[in-house]
Amino acid sequence: MGPRRDAQLRYTFLIAILIGLSQVNWVKSIPVIQSEPSMHQYLRGSKNLLGTVTETLQQARQKLELYSCSLEEIDHEDITESNTGRVCLPPELIKNGSCLDSKEKLSVKLCLKSIYKDLETYKTEFKVVEETLAKDPTRQISLDQNMLAAIDEMMQALNFSSENMTVTPSPKEPDFYKAKVKLCLLLHAFRIRVVTIDRMRNYLCFLKDSSPSGFRSLG
Repeated sequence: MGPRRDAQLRYTFLIAILIGLSQVNWVKSIPVIQSEPSMHQYLRGSKNLLGTVTETLQQARQKLELYSCSLEEIDHEDITESNTGRVCLPPELIKNGSCLDSKEKLSVKLCLKSIYKDLETYKTEFKVVEETLAKDPTRQISLDQNMLAAIDEMMQALNFSSENMTVTPSPKEPDFYKAKVKLCLLLHAFRIRVVTIDRMRNYLCFLKDSSPSGFRSLG
């Protein structure tokens, strides 16, 4: 093989590399289209989530009965910055003279996005508590993995983009008492929010059964 033949092969190889790189850059420039929420998975997941969080709360109240873990003894705290209770209110309540303005209407997609943010917030807080409780030598209580899995299932079904959450780092010297009290607060607050989520599930089931278009429009 002569020098001229070698030069032609090197030139051809270089052109192939440049074409390949240009295709990679072109693919990277294509915007990622986010798929719509999986409504079937959401309807199934919200019912499962309500069951798991209720069971987790019952177990926590039994194991932490000395930590003021009953509904009457705790100070309720909403750690979310969303208005899920407002944006997920069905329009029937608006027509019946609720506190909402009559011009407002239910936006299913806005409601589901708000639910996603709530789930993300609580998941982050539960993970912080879980990290602390894992260091407790008494192993008195741990976070129910079924509940965390149910949260993940719901978030995957809703399929919105995650936001950068501000996480409070666990203290170097863990306070197990505070962590257990915090777990009680979170579970009570989370169950209240999940009840709202499940009510939305019931309303979406009604829409699915009564609307010819089903869930084609998430407006």
